[in-house]
Amino acid sequence: MPAGRVAGKAGYSNYYHNGRSYVGINEEIMWVSIGMGVTIVLLITIALCYIAREKCQKRQREYYVTA
Repeated sequence: MPAGRVAGKAGYSNYYHNGRSYVGINEEIMWVSIGMGVTIVLLITIALCYIAREKCQKRQREYYVTA
């Protein structure tokens, strides 16, 4: 008996169903995922900059109060 996976092909293949190619859908999903990843990274960067700015302003206020 063969061991391992025997059904399907290994690697990348174009899948057709009812005369339609799903390669375009996979590519669209890939680009949407990349766009979402970039958006998430951008939002995290903005949040970290905001937190750093708040900490910096807090230190300056404490310096002027104690000085």
